[in-house]
Amino acid sequence: MKKVGPLIENLLRRYDLWQGYKQYLVLDQWGSIVGPELAEVTKAENISNGILVVRVKDSVWAYHLSMLKPQLKKKLNEYAESTVIKDIYFKIDQ
Repeated sequence: MKKVGPLIENLLRRYDLWQGYKQYLVLDQWGSIVGPELAEVTKAENISNGILVVRVKDSVWAYHLSMLKPQLKKKLNEYAESTVIKDIYFKIDQ
């Protein structure tokens, strides 16, 4: 995870923006977290109430990724160093 200075981190925490910052990092670094193969066929769109919405190339990829959901959540939360992702919703790109 990208590190911010202690002063900025304290400000983000004080104004309850720390979780939002971590969510932003997950979205911003999606490709490097999941790897180039998945990044080529997916795009992380947004996170709301702990639910990550991921746009997927087609239904075949959506099915395969749904089988990998526990591993993906673990990997994303490890990157964020906290539980920012509670569930993942795969949305087929049309």
